[in-house]
Amino acid sequence: MKVLFRTDASVTLGSGHVMRCLTLAHALKKTGASCDFACRLTSGHLADVIRSQGFNVLPLPDALSSQTADATATLAQLTQNYVLLVLDHYALATDYCRMLRARCRYIMQIDDLANRAYDCDLLLDQNLLPNAEQRYSKWLPAHCKPLLGPRYALLREEFYQPQAQHEPGRILIGFGGSDEQNLTTLAIKAIDGLKLNGVSADIVIGANNPWHADIKQLTASLPDMRLHVQCNYMAKLMHQARLMLGGGGASHWERCISALPGLVVTVAENQQATTAYLDQLGACVWLGQAADMSAEFFAEQLCYYLSQPALLDSMGQTAAGLIPAAAGTPLVVETIMMTLNNGHP
Repeated sequence: MKVLFRTDASVTLGSGHVMRCLTLAHALKKTGASCDFACRLTSGHLADVIRSQGFNVLPLPDALSSQTADATATLAQLTQNYVLLVLDHYALATDYCRMLRARCRYIMQIDDLANRAYDCDLLLDQNLLPNAEQRYSKWLPAHCKPLLGPRYALLREEFYQPQAQHEPGRILIGFGGSDEQNLTTLAIKAIDGLKLNGVSADIVIGANNPWHADIKQLTASLPDMRLHVQCNYMAKLMHQARLMLGGGGASHWERCISALPGLVVTVAENQQATTAYLDQLGACVWLGQAADMSAEFFAEQLCYYLSQPALLDSMGQTAAGLIPAAAGTPLVVETIMMTLNNGHP
């Protein structure tokens, strides 16, 4: 079975789209699938990361002005037909998919915007919103099966392993692959300024982080901080941490399945609605938007929540209850295989 992924990463876009596609590709590979990735070679692309994980990359030009141009460039790279196209890209939808159906029998689109018409057989949106079904009702074709909510979250296999014990005073910092606003440095300065006994931190940044060298130099002088770059053991760090300070997006569901309380900063507009709802449910604390953050504010929030163990326990338990143990990536793969075997759902 041949599967084609169309997704991008860049310094400005971040790595989340590519990383969750890699998660799905590894899971599909276990069923016997052969997966290729079609990606634009933008500044900060992750083609080398994709190849290092055993998948072929079909390179696309950096500048593609329209869905039609993107589809034409993609089709020019294809030498065979695919059973499934997995599309994870905010700029691509109906026009792209209609052209790709010449080579791809089924299409699954991963999205969370619900703001345009889709031509797909499966639509995956792992975000949790009270009006999830209604958001997509006017955009999807009649035959499309929507996979909505964190029970369909694409989580790597490591997150389904037994959890370690959360360590008191251990903080995890993670603001995504690129962290354009450099919130990581603010968090490091906040933790250093706390001067609390027994507090340590794991700092996670992506390969695309523009401040990599500065952050490396800063953490090197702080003995209670450990820097991790493009790490593939995030579950281990989450299982060990007592509290996470980071961004929204896919990390919400990694935190939830790890029962990890989170202080969350939204770094993009499309993260706000889900983060606000999770805050309302008691599954995290929404600190606000990136532009409003400061090292002093981070320090105040960390100091307060680290002094509230009962509150952290409650937050972690609430978060853990949002993703059933048998759900997530295995459920997505099961649904895909049923669709491929039985035709349109």
